[in-house]
Amino acid sequence: MFQKLIVLLLLTMSAHAADSLQLIKSIPMQARMMTVDELGNVYVVRQDNALLRYNPQGDSSGYYGSIQNGQIGQVDATNPLRIVLYYPAYQHIVLLDKMLSPKNELDLKKLHIYSTAYVASAADGDLWVYDGFNARLIKVSEQLDISAQSNDLRQQAERAPQPSFIVERNRKVYICDTAQGIFTFDQYGSYINTLSIYGARYLQVIGSQLVYRNGDTLHSFDMKTVRDKALALPGGNIINAAISRDVLYVLYGDRLVLFRVG
Repeated sequence: MFQKLIVLLLLTMSAHAADSLQLIKSIPMQARMMTVDELGNVYVVRQDNALLRYNPQGDSSGYYGSIQNGQIGQVDATNPLRIVLYYPAYQHIVLLDKMLSPKNELDLKKLHIYSTAYVASAADGDLWVYDGFNARLIKVSEQLDISAQSNDLRQQAERAPQPSFIVERNRKVYICDTAQGIFTFDQYGSYINTLSIYGARYLQVIGSQLVYRNGDTLHSFDMKTVRDKALALPGGNIINAAISRDVLYVLYGDRLVLFRVG
């Protein structure tokens, strides 16, 4: 139901749709990272490395803070019952429960991954890990057992992605590379193709829509109709933007702002 609502909102996007945005709340903060889940919650990583969660009304609903593994490099909230944090300095993954309490920790060095990787939740409860050194996409369990992996992408795709983001949706995995496009894989990790969509540092897959920000514009690319629609975002130093349910979240350098999409 909520996914259909978001798709309808995306289909009506236009370059002038910013006039229909209604301010819900502006929260002063200095944060460097943001993502959303399908329930409408937004997660931000502040400059002090604390992870905060806010509900669609902009009220604080969770906090997690730890300096044990260094700086948080990635946050995956695809499954709101299991938040995935990746710490590149130590190649550690920390899994949080719905209360943002630690439930498990994985050491990717046990898979002989020593360079910065990229991680994402898989729909079946496993994890996707992109090993940049070997140019492979790997699917692992919480016990670090490998269940699927791609071939060496330097051979199969004739180029290796330099990821900015990775996400699984609708039995496909998407790896964003701002310069080379969006690499797509099937549910078994096999390479499919590369979409000529550039500049995406964060990606949402909603139905057939690929939603991503480029500069001060939020784009919605329909993979079925091959059409792109755009929403001009209110100006400022934008770090990220995302949409969930009928709420648009925009993270600026000095605040998080929630808008209702009219």
